[in-house]
Amino acid sequence: MSKKESLSVVPKSERRTWIIEQLLSAIKSDEIFHTLDYRNKTEAYIKQYMHQILKRCLLEIHRRISPGQKEDTLKRKASDSLMWEGDVNTTINHIRFLGVQHRPDFKVRVDGLNIAIEVKRGDSGAGIREGIGQSLVYAASEDFDFVVYLFIDISKDKKILESLRRDRERAFVDSLWDKYNIRFDII
Repeated sequence: MSKKESLSVVPKSERRTWIIEQLLSAIKSDEIFHTLDYRNKTEAYIKQYMHQILKRCLLEIHRRISPGQKEDTLKRKASDSLMWEGDVNTTINHIRFLGVQHRPDFKVRVDGLNIAIEVKRGDSGAGIREGIGQSLVYAASEDFDFVVYLFIDISKDKKILESLRRDRERAFVDSLWDKYNIRFDII
């Protein structure tokens, strides 16, 4: 039975989990959220900032995975590992699912893994639902082993971020990771 038929997930090793956590940490960086006026900037603007931080993160990941390699080689690997929909020099191919095309904001290829990164911002449930739906599509495809989904809460009272303190929401977030290899977080 193929992944498509069974929706089985790629096993989570310590190394794979570390890679996912490094990528999530990079897109949640203080450098982004304490520097930018993210409440008033567009998603595209925020993703442009994330792109450079992800490249630095991937350089560190490659340093750890391939110790002793030349710096130029590591930089090339880091650059080749990251595709961004906003970069005119790269193409993230669409995947077809349920009759329509989908593509993540970023695609990362590292250590034999294909990882989709989705970023949404908003102050209501629409962005959360859209991002969760997209993440499930990527997880169900044969194109991605893991998905990282970050929702940027721009509500005045941070009600969406605060919801993660509730047991039901934590259980849901945990189930996305356990069942679908989707690492979802809110900032």
